[in-house]
Amino acid sequence: MNKELLLKTFRNTLGATIYIFLVSQIMQNGSKFFGEKDTFLTPFVVLLLFSLSAAVVGGLVLGQSILLFLDNKKSESVRALFYSISWLGVYTVLGLLMLVLIK
Repeated sequence: MNKELLLKTFRNTLGATIYIFLVSQIMQNGSKFFGEKDTFLTPFVVLLLFSLSAAVVGGLVLGQSILLFLDNKKSESVRALFYSISWLGVYTVLGLLMLVLIK
C-alpha cells in the first residue's frame, strides 16, 4: 500500500467533501442569502454552480488518477481512483451515521 498516495487521495476527497458541504449550505439557505423571489438569473446561477461543482469535485476526485495515468503509471492510477472512491464511501457512511444520530 502506497501511504503517500493514500494520503493524497484522502486530502483531495476531504477537500471535495468540504466543498460539497459548503455548496449544500448555500443551497439550503439560499432564500436567506438571496431572498425569496426568483428572478431570471436564478436558473442561470444554479446551472453555473452545478457546472463549477462538477469541475471542482471532478478535479479533486479524479485529478490524481489522471495525472498518474498521463505519467504512464497506470496501476497507480487505478489504485488512486480506488482510494478516492473508497474515501468518498467512508465520508458518505459517516454522513449517514450522523443523520441517524441526529434523528
